[in-house]
Amino acid sequence: MNSFSDRRTHYGERLGAALRQLNDAIRDCHKSGLDVDFSTLTMHTARGPMVQVDLRTFRLEGAPPVLRMVEDPTG
Repeated sequence: MNSFSDRRTHYGERLGAALRQLNDAIRDCHKSGLDVDFSTLTMHTARGPMVQVDLRTFRLEGAPPVLRMVEDPTG
């Protein structure tokens, strides 16, 4: 892995494999009765913004507390 192009190819393949594993894990969670809350986080680095992900699981019977519906006090 000497050239920049080789490194880009290698890391692209790693991200592709990681994405397949992540999607498999999400499907397995769903089959077991859990759902997944997915959110992105932006980390600011010297090279600029770097997006990362955060995952949380919750039972399928209801949304996680931060996503529960509340009544609009004005309506």
